[in-house]
Amino acid sequence: MKISSKREFHAVVGSLRSLLADDGVSIKTTRTQELLSQSLGYKSANGLLASLPVDIELNDAVFRNFDDRLRSNHAVLSVDAASLLRSLEAAHRSYSTVWNSDSRCYPQKLSKNENYWYLTEHGWIPWSQMDFAKMRVELNIYKVVQSHFAPFLDDDSFTGSVWPIWTADIASDDFESQATKLEKDFGEMPDKAQMFSRLK
Repeated sequence: MKISSKREFHAVVGSLRSLLADDGVSIKTTRTQELLSQSLGYKSANGLLASLPVDIELNDAVFRNFDDRLRSNHAVLSVDAASLLRSLEAAHRSYSTVWNSDSRCYPQKLSKNENYWYLTEHGWIPWSQMDFAKMRVELNIYKVVQSHFAPFLDDDSFTGSVWPIWTADIASDDFESQATKLEKDFGEMPDKAQMFSRLK
């Protein structure tokens, strides 16, 4: 479950409050923010917000933390933490997750005449310079394009083509807005001279 902005965090918290209310549990917004953040291993909601963007992995430790805090801080014994948090995850599952973007956007190996390019806060970055353990679409990658190139006339000139693999219009409104800003700053596509130069 990816949270890329403060607005998305508040949306997740709002959904969590609604799910708790469905189970007969009423908790104020600020306390729900702390409940979620601390269950995920942060000291506070401010700590989580300072760490954005984050890619949250729900596991047994998170379920236990959530359950323990419900019991100790809110005297709630009747909620199935795992079921509730899985419902929260399903409500905020991104289209890119359903689309299986990982296998499409982060190939483990490239062919001789292809490359992948990623639009980030720091501009367009080629596949060879990416750390995919930390970089994800709809988290801190805003666009992915694939390029192919081949010799043209002689070995010192090249021709090629490029097309998008993933774009932010299938993400949240906030994420799409930031992607538009980055495209204005760095271009809708990588620099052609760089994109179609011979790979070293």
